[in-house]
Amino acid sequence: MKHQKHYKRFLFLLAMLLTVTFAVAQTDERTKKQKDYLSFIQGQTISPFDYLSQKIKQYNVVSLGEDHWIKDHMLFLADYLDYVANDTTFHIDALAWESGNSIDQKKADTLMMSKTFREDLALQILRDAPETYGWPYKEALEDIKALWRYNRAQGKFTRLLLLDPPYMLQLLDGDKYEYTLSRDQSTANKIAGYVGSNRKVLYYAGLSHTMRQFHSSYNSKSGMYNVQATAGKILSVLYPNRVFSIKLWGGLMGSNGYIPSADDFRWERSSDGLADEAFRCNGNRPVGFDIAGSPFANILISDFFHFQYSERMLSKSNGSPFRANESLGDRVDGIIFFRPVNEFSIPHIEPKMFDDVFLKRIEKRTKGEVKTLNDLYLYIKKNHPILSEDLDSLSTY
Repeated sequence: MKHQKHYKRFLFLLAMLLTVTFAVAQTDERTKKQKDYLSFIQGQTISPFDYLSQKIKQYNVVSLGEDHWIKDHMLFLADYLDYVANDTTFHIDALAWESGNSIDQKKADTLMMSKTFREDLALQILRDAPETYGWPYKEALEDIKALWRYNRAQGKFTRLLLLDPPYMLQLLDGDKYEYTLSRDQSTANKIAGYVGSNRKVLYYAGLSHTMRQFHSSYNSKSGMYNVQATAGKILSVLYPNRVFSIKLWGGLMGSNGYIPSADDFRWERSSDGLADEAFRCNGNRPVGFDIAGSPFANILISDFFHFQYSERMLSKSNGSPFRANESLGDRVDGIIFFRPVNEFSIPHIEPKMFDDVFLKRIEKRTKGEVKTLNDLYLYIKKNHPILSEDLDSLSTY
């Protein structure tokens, strides 16, 4: 019995020792990784705007992957266009814009050639964005205004290239439609035409479209994955040396907006948060950089987005595009850090979007759930609670 007690005590002490050893090893590994991030970041010296300009000069297409529902990412684009408006060393031939439908292309061209800013045309373009209530943000309107100012300053035509195929609107409105191409394939085809004529395109869209990846859904009836390539993936295959993909640094974005966090960062951080901590240790100095050969390139996609692969996802017999060793370097080429995640804020709703005609259209789309402006604000709040603060300031309910 005495020996048994000693043995149990021994096992307990051994378990404690192993736990402490493991914790120390993890701490040492985190410290090393953070030092690696910081050492790399401290060696980068190019400001975000100059970095973006450098890449536009070098490549035909620069994809700028943004996070929806974050004001700062929208205003980064407007601020950049104002920054380079008088730079005659290069010219952007088109701003490829996710939040608009190709049926409005003539309106967009008229707007960009107008001597005065046609807000009515800009609002209509945003109404026809691929969302039940359009893309109703003041900051998105600022982006379009900034491109119009860029046109005036450059004295050359820059197209606001609207990307969505017509059926996207017809589908939203419950009308008859003919499916042509996926949104991403349609986007890639429109942008490819510019590459073929050696022109410059700044492609501004959600990161899920600009990254080199696949969209996929599992079909339980066939036991196979349905797979479509993103525009970023298609363009990189078509023109491997003419396309460059940049991620605007942010946190993790869920389907309803950024994923909240209880810590000081306010939003859940990508990967293990060590990169954010390294940016903070570097004084949150804005910077743009290539990730090839850096610690950023080696971050596994599953770690970056905080998920685990299932056995089905890693199967080699069902058409799955997933692979466990896919890294951030497989999907993007560069990163722009211009503000820490905890300082990001939500965009502002532009009430002028919602005239009587558009409200009637939204009422049809929501099967009568939305009849008034307040109904609409409640509807948006339900689907995107991240916007609650701004919606509450507008509502009278």
